[in-house]
Amino acid sequence: MKYKILWASYLCLLFHHTVQAEPIQAIKQDEVYQKLNQIIQQSQSQATLNLVENMLPELTSYPLYPYAQFQLLNAKAQQDQLNVDDIRQFSQQYPDLPNYFVSTLTTNWFNTQFNQQHWQAIVDNQGLLTDSVANRCLLMQAEINLTSKDTALLTTEQQQDIQQLWLTGQNLPANCAVLVALWQQQDPLSNALITQRAILAFQQKNTALLNQLVALAPENTWLKDIQQLLQRPQRLPDFAEKAENNADNQAIILAIFPTFIRQLGEDKWTISENPFAPYQIWADKFALTDTQIKQWKSQFLWQIFDSDIALLQQWRDQQIAQLKEDRQTERRIRLAIRQQQDLSPWLDLLSDNAKQSQEWRYWQAYALQKQGKKQQSQQILTALSEQRGFYPMLAAQQLGIVYQPNMVEISSQARQQTNLLAFQPALQRIQRLYQLGQQANQQQINREWWALLSSASNKQKLLLSEYAHQQQWFDLAVEATIQAKAWGYLALRLPNAYLNWFDLQLKNNSKIDRTFAMAIARQESAWKPYAQSSANARGIMQLLPTTAQATADKYQLPYKQQAQLFDPFYNIMLGTAHLQELAERYGDNRILIAAAYNAGSSRVDNWLARSQGKLTMAEFIASIPFYETRGYVQNVLTYDYYYQILQQKPLIKFSKSEYDRLY
Repeated sequence: MKYKILWASYLCLLFHHTVQAEPIQAIKQDEVYQKLNQIIQQSQSQATLNLVENMLPELTSYPLYPYAQFQLLNAKAQQDQLNVDDIRQFSQQYPDLPNYFVSTLTTNWFNTQFNQQHWQAIVDNQGLLTDSVANRCLLMQAEINLTSKDTALLTTEQQQDIQQLWLTGQNLPANCAVLVALWQQQDPLSNALITQRAILAFQQKNTALLNQLVALAPENTWLKDIQQLLQRPQRLPDFAEKAENNADNQAIILAIFPTFIRQLGEDKWTISENPFAPYQIWADKFALTDTQIKQWKSQFLWQIFDSDIALLQQWRDQQIAQLKEDRQTERRIRLAIRQQQDLSPWLDLLSDNAKQSQEWRYWQAYALQKQGKKQQSQQILTALSEQRGFYPMLAAQQLGIVYQPNMVEISSQARQQTNLLAFQPALQRIQRLYQLGQQANQQQINREWWALLSSASNKQKLLLSEYAHQQQWFDLAVEATIQAKAWGYLALRLPNAYLNWFDLQLKNNSKIDRTFAMAIARQESAWKPYAQSSANARGIMQLLPTTAQATADKYQLPYKQQAQLFDPFYNIMLGTAHLQELAERYGDNRILIAAAYNAGSSRVDNWLARSQGKLTMAEFIASIPFYETRGYVQNVLTYDYYYQILQQKPLIKFSKSEYDRLY
């Protein structure tokens, strides 16, 4: 404890002048900085640039002074008033800034040189270019304009270089268009080249590019065939029957087969002792390798895995034994768990590496106990219970012992030997960005934190995580532990974030414990207030706007617009209310509540109907068909227990209604 107090004092001294400046100077500088940003976004005229230059001296002691300088330099780059020495000087002056700043200045400088046709400047400074297709086109364009301006003819080497760039399944950047046009003017595209790129586009599923290539060769019926095949993979049997055995057709069939299989309905399956037979005919016709055939079998096997047809089940089990792929074997183990069959034959098929996972060690102990080998089972469970995770906690439950995972703390020696002085400028910038508004500056905050962590040792990352926690930068604290792989530092991995809001929202909600609600939030977003998923789930507890609105309507809660979901107060208010709604449906069963929060109540109801009240808690969780939901439930239950420890609550691994019921 003494060392923690000393460390906190050290951090206060480290950032003392920033705190002291807050009431007067920093507030004034905030105002100047924000006004500078505002005017430079509105105009990059010379008068504006002059005004910005006059404002800069007022910011020399301001943590975000480098940002203000960047804004001016970037505006100058757009006006062709920036030179390479300016960029180098900026880079040398602020070596700890995220790479974004110098990269943006460099890119904009090169683009300006390109637009102004300053070819020699581009060639002279090519060492500053990062390797990308766009930059290769830019440099090649400059070199061609310098060497071929009299003849306007490309050399053989230049033609080959452009052809190599053009032969891609991706769309080319816009600044490659002039190069490609020059090349095609001198050497018109052949059918062979169009076909070659069409195959690449097909493999990338780039429909737009494939359509463009078809338009370049309207007489090429093969191109039209693969165009239709990409649009409708169900046409593969017809294509495979008519296509000749050559490398082009083999490439097309290999590329489309996985999609074809995923879309293959049960009514199209061949019901026989060898349902793969039709595809073996294609494999033989197009001379696929043994490895390629195994990949096809694996893809087909995955599609028919859950069939109730006995012949298909028999073939499935034969193939699992032959292929020995862990993902197929693990799925078969889960099926055996759900059907309460002997697990041993399938556990034995796992690779040595997979056998060492906590999950399969637990189920190995389960299988041994079923066989009457209790001593061996107990040995596995005892060793497992000494580790961290869901299955170690479950092992402790089965053994009837207290689960006390090893919780690592930062040592006093590490505190004494680890120096964070080098990170002072970056931490001050982050602090200022938070003061100016987290939502508006989240991207810059993340850039700064990632850049800072990339240059930190693991010991420094732990201390940075602790500092972020003290500043209530909870998402940054968690990110530091992830990058440090500090899995044992539970207090850092699971910060006690937004306790006041959770307590307020759960005050009249006796069905949901704070530790459980916080475990949900930690799993959902890792405490990122502005997290937004591809499905549009938002905020700390990752609520869909539709769910948020329905919850607000049901409980008459104050919620008007989607932007409120990025505010921890409103997100926690609605997220905990939704948990209450699920608790009203599933009682105090956290397994079902967590599964429904992640996958939806209708799916959970379907899984319960399928298991027909025959499965134990462990069997039900292990047989959840969705990988994400299965891991989600396990993590939430584990985090809940960890939070119970961290908040000094009574320790409950599983409630009686969770552990004793059948699902």
